[in-house]
Amino acid sequence: MRYLWIILILILAVSCKKVKLDTLAFPSVALDHYEFKDYQDPELIIPDSMMNANIQQTLVSFESVDVESGESYTIYGLYMGDTATIDQDTIIYFCHGQARHMDYYWTKQALWAHVGGLHNYGVFMIDYRGFGMSEGKSSEQGLVDDANAGLDWLINQGAGSDRTYYYGYSLGCIPLIHMAGNRTDFKPQKLICESPLASVEYITQSSTGINVDADFLTELEFNNAEEIKKVQVPYFWIHGVEDDYVAIENGEIIYGNYQGSFGKALRVAGASHTDIPSVYGFGPYLNEMVEFIRM
Repeated sequence: MRYLWIILILILAVSCKKVKLDTLAFPSVALDHYEFKDYQDPELIIPDSMMNANIQQTLVSFESVDVESGESYTIYGLYMGDTATIDQDTIIYFCHGQARHMDYYWTKQALWAHVGGLHNYGVFMIDYRGFGMSEGKSSEQGLVDDANAGLDWLINQGAGSDRTYYYGYSLGCIPLIHMAGNRTDFKPQKLICESPLASVEYITQSSTGINVDADFLTELEFNNAEEIKKVQVPYFWIHGVEDDYVAIENGEIIYGNYQGSFGKALRVAGASHTDIPSVYGFGPYLNEMVEFIRM
């Protein structure tokens, strides 16, 4: 995230105008179709045994209503597992990171489809509005609206709160922390966050090195550090010690503010933002998830 603020300060120095950061914060890429396994530039390279596994997957769509405008958008999601048994299965609801679309994160979802063995758990991922084939334009509120709509789709298929776990990666931690702390009709069993940012305010102060009010720069807040205080379910935080995109101090702040029933932290030495599973080891990484889910 550090580069984003450097660019912003340079723009401000020239224009002396408040700059909207939506286009920088949401570098989404629209698609007219998905390639999934055949996509040639994934964020994470996984072992061939996982890449070539007989993964069962279903592309689905549902509607997300903007709570401010009332406008409805078609959102796409990918379910790995058997959609016919969602009413019986344990589900991992995965909200992906900042870049591109579900093609880019397909290998990360495929990795999670191997938690406890292939398809031991169902794994559901969505593309936020403006990402991939999903309609609309991304916004901070839109992230929450779309993630809630994705959860509603799962609920409509029979998912139960006693069998649902949240996994957020980077940007995807924002809506899931908010939902875990604020949605009263459906509480997940547990919350897992990998490489979360603390807030736009913290990024502003730590990255610019000067006393700049975040409100002067943007209307975005992304205040995970405050929202985590509302989360009572068990929380597992994972972060690369060498993360040069969202520094580990972000995660430390969130973890320090967590006041729920049980917290676990995994700080991965030598890992940056995108390579935690490969640096830690795919087997040990999956074992950590199984241990936390089943404890």
